[in-house]
Amino acid sequence: MMFAEVAFPISNFQKFTYEIPNHLIKKIQVGTRVIAPLRKRNSQGIVVNIVDNFNYKGKIKHIKDLIDDNQVVNKELWDLINWISDYYLTPIGQVAKAVLPTNLSTRYTLPKTLYVQSGNPINKNIQKKIQKRAPTQYKLLKIILSKNVPIKVSSLKKHTSNPHQICKALEKNNLVTLSHKQLLPDINNSVFDKVHKKINFNNEQKNAIKMVSVALQKDIYKPFLLHGVTGSGKTEVFIESVKKCLRSNRDAIVLLPEIALTPQIAGRFRSVFGNKIAIWHSGLTKSQRAWTWGEIAKGNLKVVIGARSAIFAPVKQLGLLVVDEEQESSYSQDAPAPRYNARDVALVRAKKSNSVIILS
Repeated sequence: MMFAEVAFPISNFQKFTYEIPNHLIKKIQVGTRVIAPLRKRNSQGIVVNIVDNFNYKGKIKHIKDLIDDNQVVNKELWDLINWISDYYLTPIGQVAKAVLPTNLSTRYTLPKTLYVQSGNPINKNIQKKIQKRAPTQYKLLKIILSKNVPIKVSSLKKHTSNPHQICKALEKNNLVTLSHKQLLPDINNSVFDKVHKKINFNNEQKNAIKMVSVALQKDIYKPFLLHGVTGSGKTEVFIESVKKCLRSNRDAIVLLPEIALTPQIAGRFRSVFGNKIAIWHSGLTKSQRAWTWGEIAKGNLKVVIGARSAIFAPVKQLGLLVVDEEQESSYSQDAPAPRYNARDVALVRAKKSNSVIILS
């Protein structure tokens, strides 16, 4: 028998021990998120220790399920969670909830959207019969026939209160075809436009890029302070450094002080790195947030750009961290716990992952 000590996002440092069911023994390790009974309901927690002996003669509850299909927390991120807990005097369960929000999981699947399109050519006599017998059906049929592409059934609500039932009736008579499709959430195009620039680096920029490049090649922890007035080209140094990082098959996180500064910088990054970019900020919808987090955890998005919580992005192999305007107070979180400074956390995460960090 194997047992797991689990911490929950509660305001004390207590841990709870559960038996690991046989079918989960090979899947659970330190840092795995689980569902387990706590008081009268099932709650989400994180495994902080695994033991094969537990001296307790009472009834021991079982872990119910896993949150993720794949292990999200690597050693570097687990060490960071523990450091935050110790340094900011916060229960590890609360820290884990901040790093790995309860509503995000690698099991997230995109919701399906119902579409309708016209089927085979429809005889005009049949259309006339429908017009007399069911005018609302005829009204929607005319709209559907006027489109050359599938249209969302939900978009027909402006024409009738129940388009789904009417479309089903039309499909029953072989007049239209209904189908479900999964669509990627519009992460970048709806938020940030690409910002293209032709860059000629000056000597100071070249020197900064060279020093960062040398450090990236050594795979060591190396902090830099990049100082320059607004418009001096710091963003271009960031971009060139991220290029070097990606070439070494490692990932990058770029922190910005507030959402107001995000569009222009994110637009520059997106013009260079395209669909490798993950934008992380409070303006994302629930589906955008869930999809983006899952793609980062799977290693499909290699460059994360966002506000302070982006420091917890579950990138696979961190190589470069950038903290733009590192002196800004918006990097400090006052509530809820953990109350942390993202600039300081970034320095520690860089050290634990042998990464280069640029403070700007």
